[in-house]
Amino acid sequence: MQIKIATLNEIDEIECLYQELFTEMSNLQPKYIKPAKQDVTFVQNTINNKDSDILIADIDNRTVDFLLIQETTTPPYSCIVEHKYAFIVDIIVGSHYQNQGIGSALLSEAKKWAKNRQLDYMELNVLTENIGAITLYEKQGFQDMNHTMRLELA
Repeated sequence: MQIKIATLNEIDEIECLYQELFTEMSNLQPKYIKPAKQDVTFVQNTINNKDSDILIADIDNRTVDFLLIQETTTPPYSCIVEHKYAFIVDIIVGSHYQNQGIGSALLSEAKKWAKNRQLDYMELNVLTENIGAITLYEKQGFQDMNHTMRLELA
């Protein structure tokens, strides 16, 4: 397995993985998330932007997993201590490659990415129902920092 930064050459494989990610998310929360294709322009812009990268895991010259990470800054509220941090927008480990340490390897590479940029911490969101991902993130040292709550009105 090789982990590297994606180039425009990997867009088709990333698009296929995005479809798998969106399908998995829709299975976990079908009321709010539906299967979809990711916008190719979004992926291109992420690859070309100096503040973001897509880390990919290749096995036998085939992209099987990815992690989209971007550098960001805390909002400018007077009560919030300013930080520059890495936000993991998306991560997908293809269904045929789960439980093989690839997710851990991608997260380790993301930590290096953030440290090389001298960022203060990494952050991500995860669906409450995604127990496998939550377990992985906790093993990697992530801690629960807040909760998003929703009240159904109808």
